[in-house]
Amino acid sequence: MSTKRDQLSPRKKPSQERSRDRVERILDATAALLSEIPVDKITTAAIAEKAGVPIGSVYQYFPNKLAVLAQLARRVMEKVDLTTASLIAEDFGVLPWDQAIDRAIDATMQGYAAQPGYIQLLLSIRPTPEFGAITDESNERVAGMLALHPALQAVIPAERIQLVMRSAIRAVNSLQDWALSVDDPELADEIIGEMKTLLKGYLAVYMGTGGSDRT
Repeated sequence: MSTKRDQLSPRKKPSQERSRDRVERILDATAALLSEIPVDKITTAAIAEKAGVPIGSVYQYFPNKLAVLAQLARRVMEKVDLTTASLIAEDFGVLPWDQAIDRAIDATMQGYAAQPGYIQLLLSIRPTPEFGAITDESNERVAGMLALHPALQAVIPAERIQLVMRSAIRAVNSLQDWALSVDDPELADEIIGEMKTLLKGYLAVYMGTGGSDRT
């Protein structure tokens, strides 16, 4: 019996360059459709037509539309997380921890906003438990990156730092979605500012005197 998670997984990973290119075309086409029509109006037939491939090619790699959307979400999150990771790595030993947090949040928000159709996809899939594992993977990656910052490692016990970082990322997720969903740029900027305040305020508890004594 297949599980819901199986239904959201690709049938197979393309091994040849030609196959990888075809899968990328399918994902690119899906992203373009998300910028044009609501998620519930997208079909595998529409994806195939937009990508310029036979519908059988879509089903060769994906069991259904939701699996295509899930893989697109994974691709975007991995790309944004990689950019954020590179930025955090550059900041290690250069910027204070709070400034590094600001830069990481700005990079993440700009990365998501720049992806065609992703905002609609994110806001559609975030509330569904079926897609929880996808966002969890991203949360774990970002938490792992932040946990490597020397200033944080110096004051947060090693056995606790991963939990602290995971909690911090989950705490700002709803504000992230809110900032991405609003049409008013000024309001979005204000929400992003609150994200920074929330995240830095939480971590400041550990960074302050006696932070490393928390249990």
